[in-house]
Amino acid sequence: MPWRLYRYILVELLRQVLLTTAILVTIIAFGAVIKPLAGDTILTPAQAIKFVGLAMIPMLQYALPFAAGFAATLTLHRFVTDNEILAMSASGMSYRSIFTPVIGLGLALMLIMVILTQTVIPRFFGLMAATLAGDVKQLIATSIERGVPFEFNELQIYAEDFEEIPDPPTGADERFLLRRVVASKLDSNGLSGSDVTAAGAVIDLYHRDRVSLLKLAMEDTVAWDAKSNSLRGSPRIEPTHAIPIPRPDRSDPEHLTFLELREARVHPERAILVDDARSSLLKSLNDFQISGSLNERLVRDGKVTIAKSGPIRRRYDIEADGVFDGVFLNQDDSAIVITEKVDDLPSRRFTTESARLQRQEILGGESGFTLELMGVEVESLDVPLRPNRREKLVITGLDASGDVEELPRDMPLSEVLNYSTQVKAQSGAVNGGVEYVEFRIRELLGQIDAQVARRSTLSVTALLLLVLGGTLAVLLRNLPPLGVYIWAFFPALLDLILIASGNGMIRDGDLVGGTLVSWSGNGILLVMILFIYFRVSRN
Repeated sequence: MPWRLYRYILVELLRQVLLTTAILVTIIAFGAVIKPLAGDTILTPAQAIKFVGLAMIPMLQYALPFAAGFAATLTLHRFVTDNEILAMSASGMSYRSIFTPVIGLGLALMLIMVILTQTVIPRFFGLMAATLAGDVKQLIATSIERGVPFEFNELQIYAEDFEEIPDPPTGADERFLLRRVVASKLDSNGLSGSDVTAAGAVIDLYHRDRVSLLKLAMEDTVAWDAKSNSLRGSPRIEPTHAIPIPRPDRSDPEHLTFLELREARVHPERAILVDDARSSLLKSLNDFQISGSLNERLVRDGKVTIAKSGPIRRRYDIEADGVFDGVFLNQDDSAIVITEKVDDLPSRRFTTESARLQRQEILGGESGFTLELMGVEVESLDVPLRPNRREKLVITGLDASGDVEELPRDMPLSEVLNYSTQVKAQSGAVNGGVEYVEFRIRELLGQIDAQVARRSTLSVTALLLLVLGGTLAVLLRNLPPLGVYIWAFFPALLDLILIASGNGMIRDGDLVGGTLVSWSGNGILLVMILFIYFRVSRN
């Protein structure tokens, strides 16, 4: 075997590959930081430099295949123009032997790409995401310094002053003291559902594997609720449940290694994506239990009493034949009659076309209920006033759960689904919650399959582009090197487009079709290589 010749070819190839890769990956990494700097992401100059350094490793998955193809084109084109390939052929070497070191280096690059894409690059993607998101302390401090609110999981907070408290007595990992605070819970449309202003607030942060748990307590508060358009004062608001903040380096399948992706496939319930759906389904189950309890009392007594929280003892007697998924119904479709009592004395009577009991998500995760009345006639019972009609009336702060013991918030997904299977035929909300969990699991599995397909196809692309660039340089010896590389660049670009398109199809649930599309680009490159090799060896 011509080992001396192989070493000569490999040294030239490696020199060009390393030089071209270094140039490409630096350019792409600096390009990756432009969008974060131009957007709303809070990045200091030091963090921007750190982000560029971290981005160099993930950008290798795109730079290395193109750099390998360009390096092979330059190296083999010089061998051809210097008649070194002709000399090798004239000495009795077949083109298969001439291209052996090229293919060998391509296989080595493919192995390197497999290691990078499956183990190293996901970690760096996670570090990049964590750098963009910043830690909580930096996010709070920078936002307060700039006079803008910061946001955690649909909770937006504005404060005028910030202080870190060392060694918190609660056992939290971090504690922050805020002064002159406005906190707002945002709905799905990004609008405020409830606001709280406070003289001061304390944030306790507990770090876990995939999430950080935030507990918020506010002093000397005034709360506003969008549904009832009402204000309420309180000396202290302390939500009973922590607010989960997903860790950006652990919550996205793109940031997981191959082994972690395999674990996520076996245990999808551990993913933040699925756990959010589990929490939503759990709320629907608790609402179903409460609705069932209310329905039993209505069937038995003909009415049900629901108390309202607050300093005034206020309760509502609802007369109906039954309640289904929170909607009060009469068998003859007649109006629902609700009597409001204050300190056990009748105050008002509501005669409404429809009455719906809904869970109320108050700031920070507190849970209560609202009673939404449509087409309601309001009659005063303690003062002789003329009845008035309203299109809509919302009564907030109701304790509808009564003695019903709600399912625990940490109930495992398997138990939640088992319980849901027994009752989903009786509740549209529960059935919808089950379908949402199943959709989230399919979405997670689609993302996992897409990651596996993308990483494997990019690894093979590095091998094929290296060989394609080398064979094209021998075939098109009369063209300049850049002219030769263009013939490899556009098929490679098509390959990346097909990989991205196939990944999108896989994420949408079309595993077979998406896999075929993802690999079709590499198939085109392979066909080109075989055709070019046939032409070169024949001549």
